Amino acid sequence: MKKLVIFFIISFVFALLNGYFFNYINDTYLHFDVNQNKNPNISKNELNFIAIFVAPFIETLVFQYLPYVVLTKCIKLKNELLCIIIMSIIFSSMHYYNWLYIVMTFFGGLILNNLYVYYYKHARKYSFILTAIFHVLFNLYGFLFVM
Repeated sequence: MKKLVIFFIISFVFALLNGYFFNYINDTYLHFDVNQNKNPNISKNELNFIAIFVAPFIETLVFQYLPYVVLTKCIKLKNELLCIIIMSIIFSSMHYYNWLYIVMTFFGGLILNNLYVYYYKHARKYSFILTAIFHVLFNLYGFLFVM
């Protein structure tokens, strides 16, 4: 149990560093508008609620659980690193707000997918919920301290 918690904390630190690094690049050099709401039918509060509490569970299902099952059970891919990279490409390709955000979410996907695969191997029963909680906490941190 102690190793699972330590791995969670180390992964969270790397996720925060990833976020701060790419925010620095954007703020210093590129100036993409990262707070734009492209759907006028959803308020900023509703969008934040979805991003923090709903999307992490859906994304864990769609970008970690299902691809991992397909890659390891159906395709029978044994290379975990390749699974993590493929899953990260899928994850980042769905975050297409701008090219920098795609790159940032690819590296974030590497962290999330590595976490999922690690938990799948060491605590399979909890791999989904722990990854989703990690994602919730990361999005909540971004909402509270970055935005």
